[in-house]
Amino acid sequence: MNSTQDQLFADKCRRLHTYLLGTKALLREIGEYNRTKWPVHYPLTRLAQNPPQSYPAQGAPLRRSNSMLSPEAASEAAEPQGLRRAQTAEDILDSNASSSDDWRLLDPSDLSVLRLDLRLSNHGGSDVMGSLEQSSIARLFDERLTQCEGHVDKLIARVADRSSKILVTGDLNAGKSTLVNALVGRDILPSDQQPCTMLFCEVLDASLNGDVEEIHAVPSIDLYDRQNPATFVAVPMRDLEDIVMDNEEQFQQLKIYTRDSRTGEKASLLHNGVVNVALIDSPGLNRDSLKTTQLFARQEEIDVVVFVVNAENHFTLSGQDFLLNAGNEKAHIFIVVNRFDAIRRKDRCERMILDQIRHLSPLTYAEREDL
Repeated sequence: MNSTQDQLFADKCRRLHTYLLGTKALLREIGEYNRTKWPVHYPLTRLAQNPPQSYPAQGAPLRRSNSMLSPEAASEAAEPQGLRRAQTAEDILDSNASSSDDWRLLDPSDLSVLRLDLRLSNHGGSDVMGSLEQSSIARLFDERLTQCEGHVDKLIARVADRSSKILVTGDLNAGKSTLVNALVGRDILPSDQQPCTMLFCEVLDASLNGDVEEIHAVPSIDLYDRQNPATFVAVPMRDLEDIVMDNEEQFQQLKIYTRDSRTGEKASLLHNGVVNVALIDSPGLNRDSLKTTQLFARQEEIDVVVFVVNAENHFTLSGQDFLLNAGNEKAHIFIVVNRFDAIRRKDRCERMILDQIRHLSPLTYAEREDL
């Protein structure tokens, strides 16, 4: 990347940072208005139009199934039914007005960011927004605004950070560690037919650690500070395989600072003079649900997702769940098909994998030739 492209990149980052700060200020302003001045009116969706089905028809008289009174006494005690107006012009106008107000109702997709998910299983999936008090809706809306503000804060931090994080993920034994080693140009991570990566392993350039090749075993990702040795345990590079295999309960992540000796056209991917790239190798998605949940929770800090799929197994259920979840944050996902050379009917395998990608990540499929 030349100086002109670098300047364009920096300008875009500044503009995006400004827009995010403006969005955060707007969220705070709406929240303050909602809390202190007047509860924000939350629109109803078309799903709330379904009328109750269990109520009796309006105006139907109540009937007593049994009585201790004689028929004569019951007849005398019964009150005469009042006159009823079958229909008036006013009723017709009200009905027309009700149908003409349909445009005021929103489709659920119109509130993809500020939507309040209020569905109860015993209501048959119908929206219960219309049955809540305004104060309850205002309180739920305020909580939703707080969540959105937290998400914007994470985006601001990512824009301000000149590093780029690439997550390499997939199922067990899909070849994730092998791909990371190929991208770095060195056999850093252990690779075997048995599952090797039990921890999140983040591979970074050694220049970020005083040009010292070293492993930082991190008990808490949120508390990690490279300048503070109390927040990590320094481990020699030769002990990487042992710590990856045997310390998943003690540490949350490994920070692996390494050098890349490639020069010229094959310059370092991790330190290319523009951005510092971090490659994150993850445990297998189908290993256990806890690691998978942790992986889902880290989507917001990831810039690029590379999904490694075994050509022999295609996408497992856990892989499909991950891709659907990642699609909420990332429009495009890089798919790497491993062991494709071992497949006899390559055309059939390619067709089946592309068909799965078309359903799991439509934009990735649509622009597959350019990714």
